[in-house]
Amino acid sequence: MEANKKEKIDELIQATQKVLKTQREKDSKTRTLFESIEEKDEEIEELVRLTDADVLADPEKSYELFYKGIQGFLMKIVPKSEVRTVILELKTILLTGKEKEHITYGRRGADSRQSRTSRMENVIDIITEWAETPEDYLRLGILLLNKNKELNYIPQDRAIGDYLKK
Repeated sequence: MEANKKEKIDELIQATQKVLKTQREKDSKTRTLFESIEEKDEEIEELVRLTDADVLADPEKSYELFYKGIQGFLMKIVPKSEVRTVILELKTILLTGKEKEHITYGRRGADSRQSRTSRMENVIDIITEWAETPEDYLRLGILLLNKNKELNYIPQDRAIGDYLKK
């Protein structure tokens, strides 16, 4: 079981490296996963360090993986836009298993920062799949939406547009 947890973090590392490579090739300036770093991907090294610990079962390390891994990745890579807002919302639903009371506002009644292992693994799987086409942000949103539907966290008739603030 512990090997599976390490494999998931390794998958996240590989996906982030693939996205970073694509971003670097696209942009003339270096873009990094978590913050601007000139020559070393220190945060990726941090994720590698986390594979040595039982991250997904330890609440503190899980919290760290959320902020330094999943959330940090999405905040840096996905441009600030309505699409990013939707992606972050769908990621949060996937981690908590709950929508907000009125889809785009209201209480959720759950905290995504210390999600269950299986829920973090779902997000890592989606990021890994999406890394094949890292410039297609809408595809990332659709992958998250479909996974939420598959797990019955949201109604089957939900669409990406339902999560746009009106």
